[in-house]
Amino acid sequence: MPTKKILLDEDQIPKQWYNIVPDLPKPLPPFIDPATKEPGAGIVPRIFPKAILGQEMSSDRWIPIPEEVREVYKLWRPTPLFRAFGLEKALKTPAKIYYKYEGTSPAGSHKPNTAVPQAYYNMKRAQNA
Repeated sequence: MPTKKILLDEDQIPKQWYNIVPDLPKPLPPFIDPATKEPGAGIVPRIFPKAILGQEMSSDRWIPIPEEVREVYKLWRPTPLFRAFGLEKALKTPAKIYYKYEGTSPAGSHKPNTAVPQAYYNMKRAQNA
């Protein structure tokens, strides 16, 4: 019988985030300062730590994930993949279709996946202040 579920080990949690910016067909438009309506960072540097801004502005394809963040991710990640046999049959496709089950994280996927690093970088900024 084919495998229905794929479970990864904690040591397979990614060590880098993928940054799509280098792969875009054209550069993103610049930030617009809400006060001046001109291109510029505006209030953003006063809100976010430099480490987050550096990632936001980075042209690097891969951004290292701090080990402390990866340790917190282990509380709910990696999320299991399930094979969608019923959907494959309904579509009459030879393709193997999988979906991620995000129920292992009560808040879902994207919220804690981004909130944890933001909290981490803000904590680091506060420690260095």
